[in-house]
Amino acid sequence: MSLRALIVEDEPLARARLRTLIGVDHGVAVIGEAENARAAAELVDQLHPDLLFLDIHMPEDDGLELLRNLEPSRRPVVIFTTAHPEHALDAFELSAADYLVKPLDEERVARAIERARRFIAGGRAATQTRTTPRRERFAVRTRGEIVFVKASQIDWVSAEGNYARLHSGELSYLLRESMQSIEESLDASTFIRVHRSAIVNLDRVRKLVTSADGTPSIVLSTGASIPLGPSYRGRLEEVLGQKL
Repeated sequence: MSLRALIVEDEPLARARLRTLIGVDHGVAVIGEAENARAAAELVDQLHPDLLFLDIHMPEDDGLELLRNLEPSRRPVVIFTTAHPEHALDAFELSAADYLVKPLDEERVARAIERARRFIAGGRAATQTRTTPRRERFAVRTRGEIVFVKASQIDWVSAEGNYARLHSGELSYLLRESMQSIEESLDASTFIRVHRSAIVNLDRVRKLVTSADGTPSIVLSTGASIPLGPSYRGRLEEVLGQKL
């Protein structure tokens, strides 16, 4: 499987070095280069690459922000290339295929490309068979620790700015991912979007109530009350198999 790749790196010598390492017969064609996140976003829109070699520290937005701002449906598989090992957790939270710390060498780049190739093949297979879920747990950084939250333990997910908050019982965890990204990674038969800022676990839904002004809300077994957006009602009825 031949891959089409973009290199996103602000240093010309680093771009040249990476192009040389990629070009050692790994079945990867470099179709473009960018020196900052804005130019990279434009090239992703224009060229639709399979793979992104992405530096983290660049002028303006960094590589992590670039990736967060790309819609999941148009996000290439990413191999981070950086001199800063401390961002590895953030990278893998964004489902990076690999994280390479400079200086780079041919063997390490080759292994990363093979990992990316498996990511891409797995993603295409999942799209063809429509298999879900893709994630069973989330790694969340909180108070200097990494907490693993099982998807089955999540009651609901709320939007918090550009990020999302996972609610599990009396606890909640801020996850630096978009609502759309989380929605697409959860089991669609169990988790459903009921509002532009809320995803609920259907196993936690206790009842549907209507306020005096006719606005419907979903009440969970935890007591949390979540508004049901008008544009999401039809999808909820479809999943439940009945009119509400």
